[in-house]
Amino acid sequence: MPNLLALIKKNSLLIFLFLLSLEGKSQSIQLKSDLMLIDTNSKQQVHHHQKRSYIYKNQAKTFKNSNPASLLYGGSLYVYQNLISQHFSANCLYDPSCSDFSKQAVKRFGLVKGSLLTIDRLNRCNRIAATGLDPQTINEKSHRFNDPISKYK
Repeated sequence: MPNLLALIKKNSLLIFLFLLSLEGKSQSIQLKSDLMLIDTNSKQQVHHHQKRSYIYKNQAKTFKNSNPASLLYGGSLYVYQNLISQHFSANCLYDPSCSDFSKQAVKRFGLVKGSLLTIDRLNRCNRIAATGLDPQTINEKSHRFNDPISKYK
């Protein structure tokens, strides 16, 4: 018994921190948009066989779309949209989805600025960042937040 008391006295700080962590002071986020998105996703039929086009399809060959960096970016985006995205992006927060936003941004602004806008969008694409979004910008059809490429200059 004395060994147990000595052990408790030695590790009292660790025991205190462990008990404090059990209290669970987590932030509760209740967003109407989350509930609407969950409801929409449960009612939607996901089309897994929708093949998306290559980013530079039907464009004249220029340096902008035929350099190795653009080909690598466009190819990786094509593979992501057609193989990976159909399994993960059903609960996307924004309309258009992040990969479609990326495709539009690179087409409109070029590879450098489009990549920077894509990184910004991916950093905002989570439920914690959704707490600062205006519920008035929800698309009534998809129940997702509107964030078109036309907002950026």
